[in-house]
Amino acid sequence: MNKIRRDYFTDHRVIIATERAKRPTDFIKEKPSAANKIKCPACGKTVSDEGNACQACAFCAGNEHLTPPGKTIYYSSTVGICQDADIDGKPRRSDWLVRVIPNLYPAVKPEDPESGQYEEMVASGVHEVIVESPEHGRQPQFMSDDEIKLLFQAYSDRFIEVSRLPFVRYVSIFRNHGKDAGASLSHPHSQLITLPVVPGMIRDQFDKDYTKIMVKEENSPRLVLTTEHTLAFAPYASSFPYEIWVFPRKPRKNISELTVEERDDFAIAMRDVLSRLYRLLSDPPYNYCFMQSVSEDMHMHIRICPKLGMLAGFELNTGMNINSVPPEDAARSLREI
Repeated sequence: MNKIRRDYFTDHRVIIATERAKRPTDFIKEKPSAANKIKCPACGKTVSDEGNACQACAFCAGNEHLTPPGKTIYYSSTVGICQDADIDGKPRRSDWLVRVIPNLYPAVKPEDPESGQYEEMVASGVHEVIVESPEHGRQPQFMSDDEIKLLFQAYSDRFIEVSRLPFVRYVSIFRNHGKDAGASLSHPHSQLITLPVVPGMIRDQFDKDYTKIMVKEENSPRLVLTTEHTLAFAPYASSFPYEIWVFPRKPRKNISELTVEERDDFAIAMRDVLSRLYRLLSDPPYNYCFMQSVSEDMHMHIRICPKLGMLAGFELNTGMNINSVPPEDAARSLREI
């Protein structure tokens, strides 16, 4: 029997359509070949998922001249991981591990956010691209422990840096993977956009006590994985098939408040979840986004939402999604893969 479920705290509701339930294989559009090959949309060159550079990709190592100067560059030295920045007119580093650059087509710009008529205001902010690896196919599920830890360190460092700006009230960090999820480039990258206002869906998360929810979900059939500092589960009212929420056990407002140990554990848990989705659904398109706050109390977490269908008239008319995979079934499949 189909059921309508309500979110833990908000009035958001979802139809869990058990009578339309689908198996994981129903969502697979095209299985990867045995050699795990992908094509670069820029040049058509075939590269392996695990690495290799593409000569036409601006984000690959060696093509730094095709992008704006790097604002923050992480590289390895004899003393460990160091940071640098590109300077106009000088050669750019090509031995980087993670590279942060301005977005060439920003949604926001660092301008004075003066209010205009009605509810209009200047879209003031910072829009950055976090290039996660110098290798064209090095998606998070393939990263080593050190690589995924460094990526999440970069997330934290950039959050700290941009949240100090006077016009920043919210910092959105997100990742689009796959064309159906809005990714225009296949090279592994995330984005950061700051806003001069706090979105309503984030305000709805202020002062919500997720610790009790986590205790319940850790002992529920919706659990995906658990570690010393991290918990991942399919939410009770999942809006999308195989939607997963990943929480640090201790409430933190944002990623910068995690201890290094907590952040490293969180990063590895995220890689584990993404790897399970990759294997179960054959590299599905997905979005993941940080739910976090600059200053208000909330329990930061990441929401991973595979894009396995499309919103249609009912969803647009009601704001209520129809999910054809009960979260209990999704979690079980991900645990067992």
